[in-house]
Amino acid sequence: MAKIQRFGKAAVSTTVTQIIPYHAKRTGILIRHYSGNPVFISNDQVDILENGYPLSVGEFLSFLSTDGDVPELQLYAVTSAGTSNLRIIETYGEV
Repeated sequence: MAKIQRFGKAAVSTTVTQIIPYHAKRTGILIRHYSGNPVFISNDQVDILENGYPLSVGEFLSFLSTDGDVPELQLYAVTSAGTSNLRIIETYGEV
């Protein structure tokens, strides 16, 4: 199977938002914090502000199955104030 990349974006606010749904054939994800307040990311909807991974503007987070990560999981995001914008690249196909 050929690799396929999908480019997208997500607006995140103080309400927990699913930014990426579960997909069994996803092999990689890259999330870049484009603008706004710090964003917290997690694969669990509970206590994201306390337990989520923080991203500031300009920072990025990647998950690659070749590195032993689990990019197929769903991901959620939230901010502590205001709105933030993320850019997302998903890769599907054989590793």
